[in-house]
Amino acid sequence: MISDVNKGLTMTQEEFVMIRDFIHEKAGIFFAENKMYLVQNRLEKRMAELEMKSVRDYFYHVKYDVSQKEFNRLMVLMTTNETSFFRNEPQLICFSNEVLPLIIEQKIQSKGAKRLKFWSAGCSTGEEPYTLAMLIMERLGSLAGWNIEIIANDISEDVLQKARKGVYSGLTLRNVKPDILSRYYNKSGGDYAVKPEVKALVKFSQINLNVSRNLSLMSNMDAIFCRNVMIYFSEEVKKQIVRGFFNALTPGGYFYIGHSETLHGISKAFKLVYFKNALVYQKEAGQVGATATRGTATTTLSKARTEVPGVANGASRAMDLLSKIKPMTVKK
Repeated sequence: MISDVNKGLTMTQEEFVMIRDFIHEKAGIFFAENKMYLVQNRLEKRMAELEMKSVRDYFYHVKYDVSQKEFNRLMVLMTTNETSFFRNEPQLICFSNEVLPLIIEQKIQSKGAKRLKFWSAGCSTGEEPYTLAMLIMERLGSLAGWNIEIIANDISEDVLQKARKGVYSGLTLRNVKPDILSRYYNKSGGDYAVKPEVKALVKFSQINLNVSRNLSLMSNMDAIFCRNVMIYFSEEVKKQIVRGFFNALTPGGYFYIGHSETLHGISKAFKLVYFKNALVYQKEAGQVGATATRGTATTTLSKARTEVPGVANGASRAMDLLSKIKPMTVKK
């Protein structure tokens, strides 16, 4: 039973700044002054569970918890983990029907290792990386001969535990088409468990994006998805993280952010590509590292569309090579 010791909890300005600055230092998440009530409201129930009487007491509790369990709990409290399978249909159709065929074509034409590597940064309870796995399986048909790796991470170990289990129900499945549901999930009562062959493509790990050395460990990504995650970060931290993403991408790799987000004022290193279904940022082929600029080996959009006809009219060589594979549609 939860104690009512914190009923009507009040937070002083000093306490707000104390906990706000701690969260920013540790995770890069920043709350402006007008978010003081939100922070207070989200702490109230947790402090009651711990029977703590003041925010200062809770601050010292989370700061000196060497196990980091309370910090993980705090991150869950302070971030919204609302997500679902096949979220934001246009971006996913763009990935499945436009971007992924271009990546696959490049791999085939290079005659090197058939390896696909993607990163779902801020994956929450796992819906996004599992969605990517299903889209890739739909596109390729057979995975024979392909080495596919989807790295998925989050700052909260609590949500990662749910992601690793891969069992879902309710609204998170609302956008999943019936045939996809039967093909990639096992039903058990009212729950749906992601099938082992889908789970095998995804590797979950706990990562704090605010720690630069964590980002430096990532490399050769064909595409990175970080959608509706950076909205929590300060401008300084956003710039640092985007530099890390840029370095982690292979030249020519793609970067997906939320459809309402932008890199304006954050980075000039990426090229914005206008696909039929969505706008996607790209690390141009001539760029190698965080200091690269758009002036190096720049290809104009019109030239890119001439060189890759599929971007302009849906008939690229990638689609020819994969003509036997039916393009996937995602239920809205």
